[in-house]
Amino acid sequence: MKKLIYPYATLCIAILFLLLTADVLAQATRYTRGIGRYPGDDAENFNPLPAPASDQVRNLALYRTVIHSSSYDYNLTGQLITDGIIGIDMPVTYSGFTSQDGELPKNQCLYLVDHNPVTRLPIQGSEGWIQISWSGPLALPVFDSLIFGFDVQGDNASQAAWSVELSGSVDGTTWTSIRTATGAGIPGDTISPAFKYFLPGNHRVIPMNCSPGEGLHHLRISFNAPAVSWWNIGGLETFLQGDKVTFLTSSTFTSAWMDTGNPQEWVSVDLGAPSQVHEVILDWIRRGDGCQLQHSMDGQQWTDWIAMPESSDGTRDLLIVSAPVEMRYLRVLIKHARAIPALLSELQVMGTGGKLWQPKPAAEMQDHKMLLSGGSWKLQRASEVQEEGLNLGRPGYNDRDWVTATVPGTVLSSFLNVEAIPDPNYGDNQLMVSESYFNGDFWYRNEFEVPQPFIRDRVFLQFKGINWKAEVYCNGRVVGTIAGAFTRSVFDVTDFIHPGSNAIAVKIMVNANPGGVKEQTAASPDLNGGVLGADNPAFHATIGWDWIPTIRGRDAGIWDDVLLTSTGPVTLEDPFVDTRLPLPSTDAADVMVAVNLVNHTNLAQEGILEGRLGEVAFQQAYTLQPNESRLVRFTPVEVKGLHLSHPDLWWPNGYGEPNLTDVNLKYVLSNGSVSDEQHFQTGLRQMTYSGEDKALRIYVNGVRFVPKGGNWGFAESMLRYRSREFDIAVRYHRDMNYTMIRNWVGMTGSDAFFDACDRYGIMVWQDFWLANPWDGPDPDGDSMFMANARDFVHRIRNHPSIGLYCGRNEGNPPPSLNQSLANLVDSDHPGMIYFPHSAEGPVSGYGPYGAMPASFYFQYRATEKPHSELGMANIVSKESLDRMMPADAQWPIGRMWGIHDFCDGGAQNGAAYKKLMEINFGPIDQLEDWLSLAQFRNYEGYRAMYEAQSRNRMGLLIWMSHSAWPSFVWQTYDYYFEPTAAYFGVKKACEPLHIQWNASTDSIEVVNYSHSDVKGLIAQAELFDLNGALKWSHRMNVDSRIDSRQNCFPEEKPEDLTRVYFLRLKLMQGDEVLSENFYWRGPGTEEALGDNFLLRNAHDNDYSALRNLPKVPVTMTENGRQTNADETGFTLTVKNTGDRPALMIRLNVVGEQTGEQVLPVLYEDNYFSLMPGEQKEVLVRVRNEDTRGEKPVIKLSGFNVIAK
Repeated sequence: MKKLIYPYATLCIAILFLLLTADVLAQATRYTRGIGRYPGDDAENFNPLPAPASDQVRNLALYRTVIHSSSYDYNLTGQLITDGIIGIDMPVTYSGFTSQDGELPKNQCLYLVDHNPVTRLPIQGSEGWIQISWSGPLALPVFDSLIFGFDVQGDNASQAAWSVELSGSVDGTTWTSIRTATGAGIPGDTISPAFKYFLPGNHRVIPMNCSPGEGLHHLRISFNAPAVSWWNIGGLETFLQGDKVTFLTSSTFTSAWMDTGNPQEWVSVDLGAPSQVHEVILDWIRRGDGCQLQHSMDGQQWTDWIAMPESSDGTRDLLIVSAPVEMRYLRVLIKHARAIPALLSELQVMGTGGKLWQPKPAAEMQDHKMLLSGGSWKLQRASEVQEEGLNLGRPGYNDRDWVTATVPGTVLSSFLNVEAIPDPNYGDNQLMVSESYFNGDFWYRNEFEVPQPFIRDRVFLQFKGINWKAEVYCNGRVVGTIAGAFTRSVFDVTDFIHPGSNAIAVKIMVNANPGGVKEQTAASPDLNGGVLGADNPAFHATIGWDWIPTIRGRDAGIWDDVLLTSTGPVTLEDPFVDTRLPLPSTDAADVMVAVNLVNHTNLAQEGILEGRLGEVAFQQAYTLQPNESRLVRFTPVEVKGLHLSHPDLWWPNGYGEPNLTDVNLKYVLSNGSVSDEQHFQTGLRQMTYSGEDKALRIYVNGVRFVPKGGNWGFAESMLRYRSREFDIAVRYHRDMNYTMIRNWVGMTGSDAFFDACDRYGIMVWQDFWLANPWDGPDPDGDSMFMANARDFVHRIRNHPSIGLYCGRNEGNPPPSLNQSLANLVDSDHPGMIYFPHSAEGPVSGYGPYGAMPASFYFQYRATEKPHSELGMANIVSKESLDRMMPADAQWPIGRMWGIHDFCDGGAQNGAAYKKLMEINFGPIDQLEDWLSLAQFRNYEGYRAMYEAQSRNRMGLLIWMSHSAWPSFVWQTYDYYFEPTAAYFGVKKACEPLHIQWNASTDSIEVVNYSHSDVKGLIAQAELFDLNGALKWSHRMNVDSRIDSRQNCFPEEKPEDLTRVYFLRLKLMQGDEVLSENFYWRGPGTEEALGDNFLLRNAHDNDYSALRNLPKVPVTMTENGRQTNADETGFTLTVKNTGDRPALMIRLNVVGEQTGEQVLPVLYEDNYFSLMPGEQKEVLVRVRNEDTRGEKPVIKLSGFNVIAK
């Protein structure tokens, strides 16, 4: 027996060891949540979790996803039939009319009342009228003055009499004249020169003081001016005692779905899981005709269930079944006998099963910091809450029926996370979400336990970011208010917080000027921006631009962290580190460290401030008087160690390493306890500039810096990025050889963004929150704006990545703000440049933004100043398209593409892109072919934008490098973090040392953007015919100076070269290839791309012969796979084993078992081409956490490739 025990015990131990090891490995790799699911790192994700199923009969439809066939407007959507609110009154609906077009479609009728003078409606002829109408129980709001805005064309010399009459009506039939304005010639008054710059030169206004009285439902403005041949109506601005009055019905709220009265309408609810349904209750405001209930398990195949009686009395239908019916989806089908829309207020589905939610556990407390993320946060529309904030902020308040909230997160994302709305980023789901529901204030509340050891002398409640304004309550006490989307707020709650159960309530107040909804179409992206600019600092882009839809609720919510901190009596606030170098030498650095010491008590406090910068330690004793705040500084005068020898400086990408230095500060009281401490990283570097009044040149540590990068209009449509997503995006920028990101209009405010830029050496062009004046008005006041600006500068000034500050996009700030911003940067972030205008003065801009031939950029956009915006559409892969929209909407290109920004009109000019595709490749009738060929266009266009800058090397920030939602335009990688061919065209063009073809001069060039001269180079060019045969080659020796373009030699075409051919360039030093480039070339065409002034003379090449190339075999061999705790790297050899060129070879990482794509991925190269018999080695890297537990493998494809 003894002989058997030992092996058996050994076996048990071995098995146990293997099990424990497997468990440890499984825990070591925490997989991310999947492609497009943000936040992706579960440690940063505080979305609610599914709760165990319940056997209790309940309303399974409450806060469940609803899809509708149509909605009358953007307010009365299907979402409202499961919001738990039963309405009985008719809603207020709005209609707009013009004499020319009659009743306007819903995406245009708001132009008359959206407070945006640049959204205009045309009326031909000398006379006409516009009309706005409210239907329902409420009359139009009372006003006492208005401004009628328009622009005209006509005979400026005419003095014919004109009249403009304002009339009102109760019933739309009988009209009463309210006020008439008259004159001679062209009607109205001109506007101020400052505003005229951004409006048509002939824009005019007619102000009217009037007393229309109450009870009106209709207003009409009639105009007659013989001198005018054409009107463009900009709408009405109405006022009462000087305050704005809005006619937008989203300012009212009725909980009901209203269809458009089509012969067949429907609304369906997803119960979340198979359910047993006992009864259905429908509450109508106006019952539909021929109603029938249907059910389904998949939402596709429907079974008729209950035909509702036509003669039902009252407004409620109670449908009880004899035995429970299993279903997941329930649909109400309406077959209208009359063209009268139905109004369904609420749908209750009583039964068992369905889906429930529970809060994610709160984050763990760390030392004396308690992150209030996760936990018991709840959310409710303020209109449904009767209690005051003092009561809501007490423990024990019954919020059982509130929505489980996500904090940090927006109101909209909280509803998405519990599946109360469909994903607004998919298809046209944004139209399923009610504008008016989210255009209201919301209450958040949270209850949490505070352990006794946490509480010290002082306790602070901190908000890192809310939108737009907030009232804060704690344990039945008023804490304070917050104003603006980009300010941190810290409240001393020492007297409020106690050990045990605590509660806070936060009332989030939505924007005062939300504006109207924009709906993009296949034809038009609508006009950018709008009146939301009056609320800045706000997330102005959420009103809708030509690259992002209108975000319901405008991203109101608690969008950044909330935390409790506990300190001693003295805190450290606003530390600042500043570096000065003896330029041009970088052998030494003088560093200054400053911090505010704040005594929060009525007693004097003695202590020592201890600091450490890297390895340099320093300290000083300070006695603070009661309630004193004192700014203290350490300089090399007091601390010799702050004069550093041979410091590890922070350098931008391509110029050196982005070295970061640890900074530690703490205030130690006389009793030896640490009152407060601060830990952060900074970079030692100095910014200098020249040409501020002509053409800006930027220097980092005395070395000229060329900004190459892109604009970020917005990080993510619902503010769901966390440190993982920012790391991925900025890491991609580093991989593309970028050096700068423009934080356009300051819309990205997360600390994690700036941390990532510091880490990867990407500099930041930091805008303040002012869009082009065409895109929105000035802020309504300076005080809130400047309070946010000061706090934000203090928040980011220790980041070495901050490269400059800009006041406004494509315009100047108002004079008072401009001076205040300049003074702020000068005093609080010394050494940094501030300039007011993003596209004039020392920089240039204004696009263009549509696809252009490569030669255009060399001829017209090789700018003499840093250029702030230039871009084109960028088409995604089929995998991303499938994630974006349903299959039946993908081809032909149409409405759904327009919703996702690929519109024929607008700045993106999708019509020109499609025309260019046709010129390049001929007619294309298959989706897969169009997507594949579009990658040629993506690569060529994005590469050319940067290569064209070689002439002056002043820098380019494209519009845009990053996409905030699933889009077809202005991006290098897509919303799902898949790099498109454009990514690799950019990566190629932005190489620090680069060889290229100049599309304007037809010559070969070497460009040096690096930080040193390079000698002993060989520039080589080769021409291959369409079949891949080498027809010409040439090489020459080159020495490349820093910041230079070397013109090497012209391209020479032999007579026997095919019409379509290939140009390959190499820049070598000995046997090492430092840069390689590949171009497809074709005969020019005479066909212009379009009618506007940029496109009339723009022509491009005919590459259609590429489509005649046969499929060629390409092999891929994995040479090695290296896996560590974080990442797996593949070294691949890709070889063209065929006898023709293999073009646009695409590597795609997928899971071995499922074949599902893995993203993000770093590809050393992709969308590359190989001549017959050639091979290429490529390194591919993927983070293990993104593999979802599968072995990652490479899938090979390409334009004319057969993977072998």
